[in-house]
Amino acid sequence: MANARLRDRAASPASLALLIGGGLLLASVVITVIAQPPLFPYAEMVGPALFSAALFVFAFGVRGAGSVTARRPVGTIALALLALWLLLGSVSYGLIGDDFSNAPTLFMAFAYADSFVQFALAVIAVMQIARLGAVPAPWNWLPAGIVAAVTVTWLLLQLLGGGSPTIYGPNLLTWLLTGLDGLARIGGTVLLGLIAIVLADRVNRKATANVSLVPETQI
Repeated sequence: MANARLRDRAASPASLALLIGGGLLLASVVITVIAQPPLFPYAEMVGPALFSAALFVFAFGVRGAGSVTARRPVGTIALALLALWLLLGSVSYGLIGDDFSNAPTLFMAFAYADSFVQFALAVIAVMQIARLGAVPAPWNWLPAGIVAAVTVTWLLLQLLGGGSPTIYGPNLLTWLLTGLDGLARIGGTVLLGLIAIVLADRVNRKATANVSLVPETQI
């Protein structure tokens, strides 16, 4: 009887994967928003590192369970490569800083390709998440929706946000589009983290209910 109760209380690996991944996403937002470089010199690296760690957890799960891509090769590889690319980018930008004048040629090539590689890997990953159904509907389409929102705001910023600045700073349209882009990125990450934690609780309740149905003699 005691063993049965312990198994009921223990979180399933799939639940842990969603819980850890969601927690890492929320932590990445907290670090990015609150931890400013003067007080935390490596804050610009820690936030993306936590985000990348969350993608790894979502890709591979915990103890072989909880992968949002069902550990299928295409989606899992795309999500893992996206995590590695983001981590590499955060380290590179953190080391170079704002001074691109003395940046090596390889880094300049990386900077030019950065947005396009992120977009390609993200699209592959979120479409696999939506198609494979490892995440219950309708939440399996949430990552795709967030990627679409971030892409639209980024494109608008690139196309319409290049107006001449005023004596008070960037023009109003650039300021609005920059804020909208930041809201899509930060709000999307927070939403993904919260939904992952909610789904973790749902998965754990379902696993607990299934264990409770097993006769005590089999436990």
